[in-house]
Amino acid sequence: MLYLAFVVEILLMIGLPLGLWFWLRRWPGVTWRLLLVGAATFVLSQVVHIPLLMGLTEVANRPGVWPFAPGSPATILANAVILGLAAGVCEEGARYLVLRLWQRQARSWAQGVAFGAGHGGAEAIIVGVGVLTTFVIMLYGRQFGLEGLGLSGETLQLAQAQMAEYWSIPWYLPLLGGVERVFAIILHISWALLVLLAVVRRNLGWLGLAILGHAVVDGVAVGMQQMGGSVLAIEGLVLLFAAGGLAIILGLRSRLPGPGDVSRETSPVAVDG
Repeated sequence: MLYLAFVVEILLMIGLPLGLWFWLRRWPGVTWRLLLVGAATFVLSQVVHIPLLMGLTEVANRPGVWPFAPGSPATILANAVILGLAAGVCEEGARYLVLRLWQRQARSWAQGVAFGAGHGGAEAIIVGVGVLTTFVIMLYGRQFGLEGLGLSGETLQLAQAQMAEYWSIPWYLPLLGGVERVFAIILHISWALLVLLAVVRRNLGWLGLAILGHAVVDGVAVGMQQMGGSVLAIEGLVLLFAAGGLAIILGLRSRLPGPGDVSRETSPVAVDG
């Protein structure tokens, strides 16, 4: 059962985004360039996001900078707020800059959906490749032993302990990991549409809303995890956030230009909050 769960997880993380991209490519105004630019936007955002997190961690670990103990309520709250805002500012800021300065032809609702699917799909695929690599290594180790990988001594013992832990997890955990990526793609599409609305309406308030939404989702998930919340509780909450994201996606369909109609970006309505 666990084998099947890992296979389904990998299919959800890699196969589903690719299938979604092929389906969206058939929509009016959606090109492979737009989908791949959306994917590249995620990668580019991490060029800033990852060093930022490393820098913040290095500063916070300096003696006397953070007076509260690890795991204390103040530390958990600070981690949730900082990590959430860092993700929101970096990823939504990258989306805004790309849509505003690079993808100036992408202004319709369908194009916004595709752009967000490219961003969220790239994240899912990258995570999925890591999951697939680990699965292959653990499968090899279970069938042929880890000695064949050139491990020995304490390193071998540690790897064997990790492999035993890997194959002892509940069967539903990999499924939850795959479903979480589906939820994340929905949320990325909703945030991309909010950012696109900020560009089309020339109103940064919508960008702020996307950043805030991203920060809340990531921050709450981080906070619950650090407080020892169960995986089912965390994923249940992410499900609720994804339902809200789906409502945003459907609700913005009438507020953004349709296929072949991008004139609203420069119309009087476009500068109306």
